Amino acid sequence: MRVLLIVIDQLPGHWVNGVEVAEGIPPVNVWDYARLGFTPNFHRLIREGIFCFAWNKGECDTPHGMKYLATGRYDAAPYWTTANGWPYYPRTRDNPGPIGLFEFAQHYAPGRIRPACFTTDHWIAPGYFYTAGYSVALSAYYPDELVWREFARPYLRKRREWNLVYIYFPVMDSVSFCPSYQKHAPHPRSSKHAYMLFLDSLIGEVVEFLEYNKLWDETYLILASDHGYHAGCSTARKVGATSSNWCCDHPPPHDCEVWDFDEDKSTGRYSGCTRRVLFLVSGGALDPNLRGKVLRDVEIIDVAPTIADILDIPYECEGKSILKRKSEMTSVSP
Repeated sequence: MRVLLIVIDQLPGHWVNGVEVAEGIPPVNVWDYARLGFTPNFHRLIREGIFCFAWNKGECDTPHGMKYLATGRYDAAPYWTTANGWPYYPRTRDNPGPIGLFEFAQHYAPGRIRPACFTTDHWIAPGYFYTAGYSVALSAYYPDELVWREFARPYLRKRREWNLVYIYFPVMDSVSFCPSYQKHAPHPRSSKHAYMLFLDSLIGEVVEFLEYNKLWDETYLILASDHGYHAGCSTARKVGATSSNWCCDHPPPHDCEVWDFDEDKSTGRYSGCTRRVLFLVSGGALDPNLRGKVLRDVEIIDVAPTIADILDIPYECEGKSILKRKSEMTSVSP
């Protein structure tokens, strides 16, 4: 059994109903874009997997979100921060923080768990996705397609014994302070919409690789994100947006409300854009009885224990495996 975890920075899995950035088009998010037919590869994975309406109930910045994903808990300090303009990780011998799932799994089952990590910046650190198995840390916002094509894909092809791999796609996080949607998309980074279509094609490459190399049937493909972004909400208005069709990164406050830009006032409806994360379990190894299922009220901290459950690793954390909640799943297709 294999787990391939792909974390896509700043990609919401779902959105509040009723917000449009153009006629009939919501802000970029996985569920609605699959439903609208924009993203056929995401749509396939939803149709053949378990889609979770998942939330980040902690801080919605990347240092926090990535550690929630890595450890399965919100109380996971210390976190990467900045000091005098430089990245700083205040981890000490007296305050090491929790061990990440990847590191724990390799130590718990040396030889059985064969991990690898392809990421950027700080997420290779102990407490995040560190592993002594095989680790690649690239510069900030290294292009997603090159993380896959130049590093992860060659490794997966050559080292066929892998069974726990993490790949980080950072670029969506940098496609911000821009339109969510434009009818014409001259460049993948010109709007969230354009980059979402590009990401869908990249996910298609991953699936095609797994199928061609006869890895699909034994692989759980898990897609997740650390946080979403503000659009069409009170926080977006506060930082300068003049319409719902403007993406405003992920600053606090995260508990924002849907904003009426015509009346220039809050509707009073909860949005929580940045808290709406992606969590999708798919792949050929998933039990056929669990395909095409939806699970409500899932949290970002449930990703790590779900992976531990799949690989039979007794990892203790705050979150719960979604595979323990089969009775709550419903059959709903986007």
